[in-house]
Amino acid sequence: MIIGPKISKKFVYIMDDKQLQQCGIDLRVGEIYKLSGKGVLDYSNEKRELPKYQRIFFSEEDVKISLDKGIYLVKIADKLIIPEDMAGFVYPRSSLLRMGCTLHTAVHDPGYEGHPIYLMEVLNPITIYRYARIAQIVYIKCSDTIGTYCGVYQEKE
Repeated sequence: MIIGPKISKKFVYIMDDKQLQQCGIDLRVGEIYKLSGKGVLDYSNEKRELPKYQRIFFSEEDVKISLDKGIYLVKIADKLIIPEDMAGFVYPRSSLLRMGCTLHTAVHDPGYEGHPIYLMEVLNPITIYRYARIAQIVYIKCSDTIGTYCGVYQEKE
């Protein structure tokens, strides 16, 4: 069952009600990074190495950025909290898709808190302004889960 924005807005630190949509909540650009170097991924995460990130945009300082074709990482400005009985699924806004860009996202497990980072694939050059709404999170109710998220990307305060 999808949890509508009247309830799920309690789990996202939003700027204003413009972010509330019919089934979910719009998420805003916080920071944008270019990747450099290679990453390493293994089964146990003992050998995991993230590539280097070079920040090229920060919503609190920059007004806009023009992006050429390529891949970028986008850190979301809005902090998410995923309750222990829910999961969060994030999708690109249709406006982003219509401009020739998309986001590659992952499941937000129960218990996750933080400012997630998504892979943005720019297939057509685009200009992005401060706090642009680029994604939408939809919360769903979960049952029979196994524990809560406790990985390295947790930002609990």
